[in-house]
Amino acid sequence: MTKSQITNNRVYIAQIPEGVAPNKNHFRTVTTTEDKPELEEGSVFVKNILFSLDPYIRYDFAEGAKETEVIGFGFSKVLESRKPNFHVGSSYFFGFLPWSSYSVLRSQDLSETFNIDSIDKDIPLSVYSGILGASGLTVWDSINRVADLKKGETIYISSAAGTLGQLAGQIAKRKGLRVIGSAGTDEKVAYLKNQLGFDAAFNYKTQDKREALTAAVGPQGLDVYYDLVFDNTVEIALDLFNPHGRVVTVGLLAGHKGQELAIPKNIVHLLLKQIRWEGYTVFEHFDQFENFWKEVTPLVKSGEFKYTQTVVDGDVGDIAETYLRFLEGAYQGKVSLKLGDF
Repeated sequence: MTKSQITNNRVYIAQIPEGVAPNKNHFRTVTTTEDKPELEEGSVFVKNILFSLDPYIRYDFAEGAKETEVIGFGFSKVLESRKPNFHVGSSYFFGFLPWSSYSVLRSQDLSETFNIDSIDKDIPLSVYSGILGASGLTVWDSINRVADLKKGETIYISSAAGTLGQLAGQIAKRKGLRVIGSAGTDEKVAYLKNQLGFDAAFNYKTQDKREALTAAVGPQGLDVYYDLVFDNTVEIALDLFNPHGRVVTVGLLAGHKGQELAIPKNIVHLLLKQIRWEGYTVFEHFDQFENFWKEVTPLVKSGEFKYTQTVVDGDVGDIAETYLRFLEGAYQGKVSLKLGDF
């Protein structure tokens, strides 16, 4: 390998999972020796240093392609630049990045980027892929923009032990709501109740979901369902709702696992109980990052907002397996994969 060449590892999706959970056969990791790219105006050449593992990775095939690179959130360091304000040696949060050792990002890929050189150095970089990253912004903005939480109400949060669920529960408690959550292990349930202060929580894998949620809600009824799964749980919530309840659907975990999506048979409750069901995605609200950081960073630093995270040390070849284990619930809190020292 000459000085003008690099060894690059890339992860491809060779087959889009349809109706099944992703497995190792859907991914392919390729190692190549390549000439260092010649950059066009407005492009940067980066070394990827940390990947955020999220259910919503992109693996759509380009037209005519037999396979395509997997795209996810991540952090990179600029090695070469032909774009103003993207300085060599600087680290940026680029939003979407290919799962690869090195990447060339063109001007159109850099429309939503954040310089992380000025972030609080007392906070680990991995936290900016979780509670202070796009996941945290999703929760903070969707609750402020959509959920319309009111003191004294009851909120139920599915998949509550993940990054989004943890923060959603803590924001709701701070606003004076009664908070109920569900998780997939007894350890996670205990964490919700004992560490995050949830008023009630249950293991959806070992308990009947309808019975457990009905008992937790009690005679007060349900006012808000913060939906991170998009499965048949919404049908249970519709039965338990008080008039003018709200469903805020933020996640699609069931779909990413190849499970059946929500098709509630009792959707008539939207009319009869005057319920509002609204979806939210964060990608058109990145302009709120500064406001989000201003409010939430001090609460994270002080310990008022707690979080858990798993940072896996590895290389690009480990990303697919780590991602699959993440979907199976093998980790607690936000999951990131760190590529060596940086």
